[in-house]
Amino acid sequence: MSTRKLLTNGNAFNRTDNRWGGVVWYMDESGERKRKSFSGTTKAEVNKKMTEYITVFNDSIIESQETKKRLKDSMQNWLEVFKFPSVERTPYDRYECTAKNQIYPYIGDKVVGDVKSADIKKLLNDKMNEGYAYTTVKKVHNVLNEYFRYLTQQEYIDRNPMISAPMIKKSNFLAAQDKENLPTSETITVFTPEEIKLFKNEAFSTFSNGERKYQQAAAYILMLNTGLRTGEVLGLINSDIDLKIV
Repeated sequence: MSTRKLLTNGNAFNRTDNRWGGVVWYMDESGERKRKSFSGTTKAEVNKKMTEYITVFNDSIIESQETKKRLKDSMQNWLEVFKFPSVERTPYDRYECTAKNQIYPYIGDKVVGDVKSADIKKLLNDKMNEGYAYTTVKKVHNVLNEYFRYLTQQEYIDRNPMISAPMIKKSNFLAAQDKENLPTSETITVFTPEEIKLFKNEAFSTFSNGERKYQQAAAYILMLNTGLRTGEVLGLINSDIDLKIV
């Protein structure tokens, strides 16, 4: 099937009845050459009508192309072009890591226009059943929510599938994993030596092309070894570190 495209930018002409006419030629989805005609009392009026039609025509092409992309291509473009300039580097890294590790491998090859609420619900439920932490699955939901809100705002899609795919209630999530829903202040996690090893291996892991999955791996290891909290690590300066101490 061919892609709709404009063949001319519009031609205005004076008709025999002293009115003005105009025509825009385009190719439809079947590859057939067609035209759209316009009329008005002045040349400026006809040109205005043709300009408005061409704008709507081009917007419809962009919309069609976006909804036909694979989700991982469309989402990665959204991350790099729209999200990256609007957030700090650390939050952006979290967005990108979540997308590449938790979203693309599962629904990344689906066509954007074909992604339904049921697909998103299944992704969230599968993560829950596979034992992922609530915070990890919450990040997946947040990234998808912002991405599909962007598509809706740009009018690339008519309906946001996230409306019917709310995040699972934390109490239900933990109950499904046979975990107790304790207040955060009462929860202390102590890693075993095996878990520490897994953590370090994951922190410095790479994609198949050799690119590191996590941009701040060294900071994660520093936090692991010292017990520093995120805010404390971000507040470190060179004078806080004494390299002479063994």
